[in-house]
Amino acid sequence: MLKSLKEPYVVGVASRIFGQVISFVAVAIASRYLELEIFGTYALAWAWVVIGNTFVFTGFYQALLRSKNFERDCDTIFWLNAGVGAASALAIVLFGFIAGGADTVKGLTLLVMAPLPFLITPQAWWEAQLVRAQRVRAASLYVLAAEASALTATIVMLQMGYQIAALIVPRYVSVVVGLMFTGGLVRRLPRFGFHRDTTGDAAKTAVPLWGSSIVHNFQMYGTDIILGAFANPAMVGAYRGGARIAITASDLVLQPLGILTWSRFTRIEKDADGIDALRTAWIENMAIAAAILWPLSATVALLAEPLVVTVLDETWLPAAGVVVILTASRAVVFLGGLLEPTLMTTGHGRTQFFIRLFGAGILLLLLMIFARHGAEPAAWAHLVSSVLVATVALWAMVRVLRLTFADFLRTFAPGLVITAATAAVILATATPLEALGEVVGLVLCLAAVGLAWLALMILFLRRRTLVLPTP
Repeated sequence: MLKSLKEPYVVGVASRIFGQVISFVAVAIASRYLELEIFGTYALAWAWVVIGNTFVFTGFYQALLRSKNFERDCDTIFWLNAGVGAASALAIVLFGFIAGGADTVKGLTLLVMAPLPFLITPQAWWEAQLVRAQRVRAASLYVLAAEASALTATIVMLQMGYQIAALIVPRYVSVVVGLMFTGGLVRRLPRFGFHRDTTGDAAKTAVPLWGSSIVHNFQMYGTDIILGAFANPAMVGAYRGGARIAITASDLVLQPLGILTWSRFTRIEKDADGIDALRTAWIENMAIAAAILWPLSATVALLAEPLVVTVLDETWLPAAGVVVILTASRAVVFLGGLLEPTLMTTGHGRTQFFIRLFGAGILLLLLMIFARHGAEPAAWAHLVSSVLVATVALWAMVRVLRLTFADFLRTFAPGLVITAATAAVILATATPLEALGEVVGLVLCLAAVGLAWLALMILFLRRRTLVLPTP
């Protein structure tokens, strides 16, 4: 049992669960102190920062993972990535001035948060070295420590009477703690220097992934930006509040899965183990993720209203419909979640970029039509886009990995069985437990779901139908 609990995927998922619990608690506490309009202003600025951070953790990050000459490449890649962080920070400053600069709350928030993508650059460099060394547990757990520190800062500042600053300052606290942990674990500082060969090789990995990153970030945060252009900050707050719950359900599975998949796929690529090894890894990773994500998504979607009221506040009830739609969207788009590592390690980097570009184009078109009508129509645009992207992405991976119908059954049957059981438990217990009160009934319903899920997971793991992923 102790050995199983120390497995990298278990540690990764557990750290994401606690990390997302921390995020939930932060939003829940903030909802008691802040109005939707203030939260929406912060959410809009944070969307731009997350986009900048993603560029730092995508591209040169994976280039360092794939490097076949680490000692030659690592320092050059650090400085290249530092340039990416600086460019992202300057872009956010520009958007801050466009939004009114220091004379408006929206512009000032952007300007204050702009340095974050640059400051996080060393953390990305150190984290990539941890993942490359297959120290995935450390790469997962330091994030938990950083977010716990940010939560503490948020609580203290809210109780002291701060408003939007109580959401901004903790982001800097998280960066400082993350730098301390990753730097302490790796204990290596970059030396100044550039190698032309390193730059060329790193760019071959980075450029296609940046293209996908632009598309992915637009799919994740483009709605906030478009809503911010058409609607007031309160509407952005309602959408982001709902998205926070919906995305949590998928992020706690997909983020550790992505780290482990990149680690395993790049190792298979370097060892030249071939398509058969990649196919086996894809099946194992997707199967365990589906068995966790889909039941969790069903739970969140079916219990959206009581979750919003209990976790956040009754004034945030407009976010419940967004939760249901976006949860379904994330459960669908998960089918293409391993597109980048699959196609990049098989020499089809261009294809994955075009697939993500197709998805972004569809989403942009739908958002321009529907986002002006409110948060829920914008969420429906996401769902339609997710269905189309997942279909194309799955088709591409089937061709590359030569997946068969039997492979699909082996991959997704356990997840479908557990999801059906989860939905049955909710439908059977939710109404009777309402008599005990909203909070008590919700807690007992979630406990029943958790027990049913755990029992089936143990059964499938013992029978080796499901296998915990490894780096």
